[in-house]
Amino acid sequence: MNPVFPSILSTDFYDLKDKLSSFKRGGIEFIHLDIMDGHFVDNLSFGPSIVQPIRKEFNFKIDSHLMVSNPEKIIPYFINAGSDWISFHIEIKEGTEKNITMIKEAGKKVGLAINPDTNISELFPYITKIDYILLMSVFPGYGGQKFITGSNERVVSLKEKIRSLNPDCLIQIDGGINTTNTGTLHMKGVDLFVMGTSLYNSDNIEEEILKILKTMEGEKNEKAGIN
Repeated sequence: MNPVFPSILSTDFYDLKDKLSSFKRGGIEFIHLDIMDGHFVDNLSFGPSIVQPIRKEFNFKIDSHLMVSNPEKIIPYFINAGSDWISFHIEIKEGTEKNITMIKEAGKKVGLAINPDTNISELFPYITKIDYILLMSVFPGYGGQKFITGSNERVVSLKEKIRSLNPDCLIQIDGGINTTNTGTLHMKGVDLFVMGTSLYNSDNIEEEILKILKTMEGEKNEKAGIN
């Protein structure tokens, strides 16, 4: 799959359809939705009603990241709206197993998201039960933040644990992602990249996506010793 997951949080919503058209031309397969409730994070974004219009006009799959305090109540709405992947935060201590089961029984991919100041060991009991981990490389709630460099070490540690417990579990990263860090992060073990501001600020989205993919391929070849 295309590892670039554009987040529409950064878009001018008057221009959303044009941006989605650019993503389609650039070979994007997934659109990432940042769902904020004004409680788990300070900001508010949008609800499940945004899923259906996107799916109606485009053939994208939908990846919904629930930054909410009550995922057990919100998850069914995004399942019914047509989300393909759904992640919620490990910081919500209650109901983790139940929420994972709810998403999986609906035939969706399930992920756990984790904030930069939460120990990755919190994820370990669930790695065998989930499809992906969303590693936040900024503190969630607002777009346009700078990448937290300590995230590199977290990726390496998390990848090592995944290899021993569930090699099929993917690492997705979100926050300050751009062409300067995608190659290195990919080499360290990141599989999927949520990107917002850096894509939307690009003069040519299609070229930017291609550049990102080439950067990842270049890092992989360098690691393998291929000229």
